[in-house]
Amino acid sequence: MSTAALSELEPVVPPELHVPAIAIEEVSHDLSRAIERAEVAAWLDLYDAAPADFAARHGLSIARDGDLVWTICTTIPFIHFNCVKNIGVDGPASEAQVDALLTHYRAAGILRPWFYTSPHTEPSRLRCWLEARGLQHQSGWERIFRDATPLSAEPLFQVDGVSVEEVTPKTAAQWAGFIDSQYRLPTSPWLTALVGRRGWHHYMLKRDGAVIAVRSLFIGADGAAWSGIDAPVPGIMAPSFDLDAMLGERLVRDGIAAGAKLFVADIEAPHPERDGPAYRNYARLGFSIAYLRSHYSYMPAYSS
Repeated sequence: MSTAALSELEPVVPPELHVPAIAIEEVSHDLSRAIERAEVAAWLDLYDAAPADFAARHGLSIARDGDLVWTICTTIPFIHFNCVKNIGVDGPASEAQVDALLTHYRAAGILRPWFYTSPHTEPSRLRCWLEARGLQHQSGWERIFRDATPLSAEPLFQVDGVSVEEVTPKTAAQWAGFIDSQYRLPTSPWLTALVGRRGWHHYMLKRDGAVIAVRSLFIGADGAAWSGIDAPVPGIMAPSFDLDAMLGERLVRDGIAAGAKLFVADIEAPHPERDGPAYRNYARLGFSIAYLRSHYSYMPAYSS
């Protein structure tokens, strides 16, 4: 009997099923749009807050064409500052739209614009259009969300010797300086303009008076809340996930108290099996995965 025939007689072992550490929801197109709009609203307000001299010095602007929103910054090559925020979200994209956006970025001297796509982006061949123009899949973040269901009264995350403090005008410079030091950015004048601004809530995690982590929440007029401006990013810039979880818990508790109806955040170091401390921590905070948002851009040019 041949070896091939013998192998057919061996029992088939089914693959081991892996249960993700967090719930995965089948979100509707309407909910997907609401999730993406929460972030777009935050960026629109963030750019509106930029001091005029800072914006002029850095070529900072945000543009709109109907519901479509994209950002430009000529001096800071940071993904958020040169990206199309919501192509194909509020309506089907077109090849002409993609070409027009790339033309805008070339005219501004931006070599690596970014585009976001998700399973709900329309049409599904948008990815093919981007790739046909030389953009490639670079990375992706897990887009997560929760409703306003209250957390338990008892604290979920605590780290000895560490406390969460809301940023005030008096501590704004310390908060902004920490962010700039983490990302090596010159954005303190812009960041401090957000402190005390309607809709924004900023938090610092401190140990012995020193800032060790930060995260912000923007609550729009519709009650949709976006969580971002976080540093250091756990799993990428820092090994600890518990510090960010403490901040996330404070954001959820304060956000619910402030009237937030929908919370949107990201896991920026996705795991193929959707397991690990980030997934477990966000599950404890009541979040579910909506989808993986993919990022497309040109490959970086390296000089020899």
